[in-house]
Amino acid sequence: MESVFISINMALILRVDIDKPYGNSTIFTKVASKIVEDYFDIPIIGSWNYLYHHIAFLKYCNAENIPGFMYHRQCTAPNAEVTRLTLEGGHKLCFHAENTRNLETFTAELDLFKKTVAPEPVGSFSKHGSGKLKLGKHHYPPYEPEKYREWSVKTNTAYYFGNTIGVSAKALESTDQYFDSVFWVERDYRDPAFSEPEQVLEAASQTDIAILIHPCNYHANKTVAADFKELVRLSKEKAIPWRVF
Repeated sequence: MESVFISINMALILRVDIDKPYGNSTIFTKVASKIVEDYFDIPIIGSWNYLYHHIAFLKYCNAENIPGFMYHRQCTAPNAEVTRLTLEGGHKLCFHAENTRNLETFTAELDLFKKTVAPEPVGSFSKHGSGKLKLGKHHYPPYEPEKYREWSVKTNTAYYFGNTIGVSAKALESTDQYFDSVFWVERDYRDPAFSEPEQVLEAASQTDIAILIHPCNYHANKTVAADFKELVRLSKEKAIPWRVF
């Protein structure tokens, strides 16, 4: 019998947290985003400049053929244009959980989000926040990943990514398609010993690596945008693909 060799390419896995309804590039957009976060229970998806920063980010990713997991809060649920660009780019529409006080509050928020984006499916969720600051009216700050993994099974909604800062290539390795640690494009959330795009691509030649970025920062911060584009450039140079699963 002829043997069959199956090549398994390592990859970069893009996680995108859509935190701000109107971005944070100006005082006006920061205030507008904060008002919606704190005082509205539903997204104002038809309003002026809603998710304009994420639309720009999606267009870049689509032009570069980079698919990703797009994690929306309830207050940043996709409008028609965002949904179209998400589907066109082969991205996954996902939920960014805030009210994680207990299973009941989480399930209620997840069900509301599913109704908001229907008929598009919601395949996975992530946790909003670093575990310290309260970031919105319904946000429960503590970060409790083991609890989320249990809820993933109970709600049949995947939980692929933790929020831990990756301190080394070894720490960024996944276990059973779960990435406890991620590489943050935002420099304030990197470990000094593992902070350069070149280190990420070297690690990605051996194992899948999860990359985390926030479109509001990509749009507002030139350094964040430049670092992400450098990751894209190096991935092409080294023939490391980006993929979703």
